[in-house]
Amino acid sequence: MNQGLTTPSGYASHTILVHGLGRTRYDMLLLARRLRRQMPNSEVHLFGYPSRRASIREAAQELNVFLAKASGGAPTSFVGHSLGGIIVRALDLHEVPAAPLRRLVTLGTPHNGAAIASFLSRYRPMRGLFGPVLSELGDLKLVGPPRQVEIGCIIGGRKSRWGYLPLLGEDNDGLVTVSEALHPQSSDYVLRPLFHGLLPFYGETARLAAAFLMNGSFR
Repeated sequence: MNQGLTTPSGYASHTILVHGLGRTRYDMLLLARRLRRQMPNSEVHLFGYPSRRASIREAAQELNVFLAKASGGAPTSFVGHSLGGIIVRALDLHEVPAAPLRRLVTLGTPHNGAAIASFLSRYRPMRGLFGPVLSELGDLKLVGPPRQVEIGCIIGGRKSRWGYLPLLGEDNDGLVTVSEALHPQSSDYVLRPLFHGLLPFYGETARLAAAFLMNGSFR
């Protein structure tokens, strides 16, 4: 609850959208427009960072600077697609976040590490293409959730044994498995037949994210 407080800009809260690996802030533009319609009391911001060049720690540092400017110290929530969710979780790695953090909705974020990232990081061309974060995504044991943040996970899968990519060995969204995408301390999660790369573009994603950001539940 925001206790009726308003930010200096007149909004009750702020929401920052963080894109995934190999994407840009503009990949979250459609989601931002939908969230603005569904959450008129929250100011929605788009955060961009050099995902192919920055490490998780470096991207989190950039996000913290952006957080200070965008929120004005007001309560702030996040929606992170894939790597974007990890960047938000990493805010506590280097210093106290610049504003109170409320809720985080993750879209296909590999909270428990990504096997496909570990596999691809063995090959130099892949490391050159995706940068240092590729190796980091294979093992995320040192990245914890930000302080007192409620986490809601939107997970893609087919509710089948093989998912969209059978090579991953379990249900998945085409890149990240269900077990990788479920944070062990999440407040709520939902599994939908959604493909990883398209998660920010589905209308259902916006509806689910807005529900969790406003109420702390997808239901």
